[in-house]
Amino acid sequence: MSIWKNKKSGITITTKTSRATEVDLQGLIQLRYQSSHLSLGSQRKAYSSLSGNYSSPFKGRGLNFDEVRPYQPGDDIRNIDWNVTARTNKVHTKIFHEERERPVFIIVDLSSSMYFGSRHCLKSVAAAKAAALFAWAGADNSNRIGGLVFNDTSHMEMRPKGGHRGVLQFLKLLTDFHNKSHNKSHNESDQADAEPEALNTGLLFARIQKVINPGSIVLLASDFNQMNEASLKHIRYIARHNDLLITHIFDSLETQLPPPGQYGISNGLQQQSIDTRDNSLRNSFHKLFQKKSDDIEQFCLKNRIHLINLATHDKVADQFLAALGKDPSVRRIARSRH
Repeated sequence: MSIWKNKKSGITITTKTSRATEVDLQGLIQLRYQSSHLSLGSQRKAYSSLSGNYSSPFKGRGLNFDEVRPYQPGDDIRNIDWNVTARTNKVHTKIFHEERERPVFIIVDLSSSMYFGSRHCLKSVAAAKAAALFAWAGADNSNRIGGLVFNDTSHMEMRPKGGHRGVLQFLKLLTDFHNKSHNKSHNESDQADAEPEALNTGLLFARIQKVINPGSIVLLASDFNQMNEASLKHIRYIARHNDLLITHIFDSLETQLPPPGQYGISNGLQQQSIDTRDNSLRNSFHKLFQKKSDDIEQFCLKNRIHLINLATHDKVADQFLAALGKDPSVRRIARSRH
């Protein structure tokens, strides 16, 4: 929970409701009905491995050899089967069909910085919604669903499993891990045991790199506050061998400080104050976030990673529809709302 209070005006910004601070499993299940408009790959039969007509930003499923048939006008000459052509004295071309499924692997960052939010919900809750929507879209395309969630000290993973049962199992893991971590952070006392060793995100992503099967569709939902160069190295590798979508999650109070004034800040246990009347402080704060955002965008562009920026007050389904909607006209309408 986060509380911002202006001592002069008495204005308080807070997130106290369980709906905003905890993940609701039933709510994640309900997102199933909003996933049908999303596409994680092409569903058509493919006659060329390089046709470039997929309806999704993703590459679509891999292509397996299907059959050889006589060449027809419009066939890709790169797919001509020269052995059959020489044997029959007639030009034949190879036909490919898409693989029936591609594993979908979802990585959700639930580090302490994700348990912050000033509008609508915590960043961690927004990440859970994004993960659920992505998982349902994957299941709708008959893909197996798996994933990994982590916080500052531990992680839990699930190997990809088929059908909606796989989605439900992952969402249950995600919900329990999120709410347990959230409740623990607010029930700790000064007499608590020594803090466990911090999780090494570089080693964690090295493990993730090995767990993900090449050719998978991968989602990473994070605010990128805990990422270091070692983590980014493994994320680059994941992007080279899979379709990777990064959802950068942030809160509006991270983009710029609240209106000039003196504010009390609390995480539910400690209290501090901040004075936002200094213009240089306000400008530096905004530039710091803008640089971080630009760095993430450049990282994604350089490594051919799909990027969705998601604020805590955004409607998750709308943001994903604008990027992954099956109908191009619907994607344009969704983008125009922002």
